[in-house]
Amino acid sequence: MLSEYAVEPAAIGSDWRTFKDLIDRFGADKGRLISRLPTKWEKKVIQAAKDAGVPDVRMSSIIERLSHSKHKVVDFNRDYDHEADWIGNALREHGTRPFKAIICGAGKAASAEAMDPDDCSDAHPLFRATTSCDVTRTADQIADALHTMTAVSKEVDIVDPYFDLRPAKGNYLATLVSLLARLTGAPGQTKAIRIHFRDHDTRPSAEILARDGSAQVKGLLPPGYRIEFYAWSEKLGGEDFHDRFVLTELGGIMIGAGLSADGPEESAAFTLLNFEHAQGLRSRFSDGSTVYARVGSAVRIHDDGSTELF
Repeated sequence: MLSEYAVEPAAIGSDWRTFKDLIDRFGADKGRLISRLPTKWEKKVIQAAKDAGVPDVRMSSIIERLSHSKHKVVDFNRDYDHEADWIGNALREHGTRPFKAIICGAGKAASAEAMDPDDCSDAHPLFRATTSCDVTRTADQIADALHTMTAVSKEVDIVDPYFDLRPAKGNYLATLVSLLARLTGAPGQTKAIRIHFRDHDTRPSAEILARDGSAQVKGLLPPGYRIEFYAWSEKLGGEDFHDRFVLTELGGIMIGAGLSADGPEESAAFTLLNFEHAQGLRSRFSDGSTVYARVGSAVRIHDDGSTELF
């Protein structure tokens, strides 16, 4: 549901109106993310604005907006050769792993996916984004829909009141295994995948979940990853725990029918959430939550299969 765009710092930074209009069109909730190409992309944008003579008052606004756009500019683990220019780097990376589009100055990139900033509207096929769709409820289709969001985030909160690794309680394990397979191969990453479910008197104890969960995901966690399981209960007179989400520091996806891979005959509605809304929902499943109450010990499974209760 999310697309990666290469955006030339000079193309977005050299004009205040272009910057203002373009930066507001990105974010996970918009279905578009700016690739961090190079690592210090924001500094390159600021330098381009200075070189273009953008007035100080506008410069201050650019700097402030960039500081609040960390969820829009994302590291996709791209290589960058500082001896080459930005366009050369973008075209090389595009040839290896295509962007949805390369947004740059007119005539700079000989590519069918090159776009001028002035053409970045929802009417343009390269800029059109999907923010809501039906996803077939197979493990692979669900994992594909979640892959980009989870791959580029450092913290992932999977919220499903019915999530259960026991086969008789739904096919959640298949979805988790398929997602982990897609996350393998990103070097140098560390990531916490936190799974939040509703407590019930038929749930296994934390000790049993640690034992069985470790065996079920053994060898599947990429290096540096860990999975954590949390049980939550509703507070008397408070919020119902019913909705399903995948939430990260970049945004979130609301999932209608849940994450169980129940078969190709069924589908679930996936909808991208507003950034602030997603962060508010994350707070419901964090330490000090005033919406739900944590129950018992949480379980943490490390990439080497070791477990701990906390």
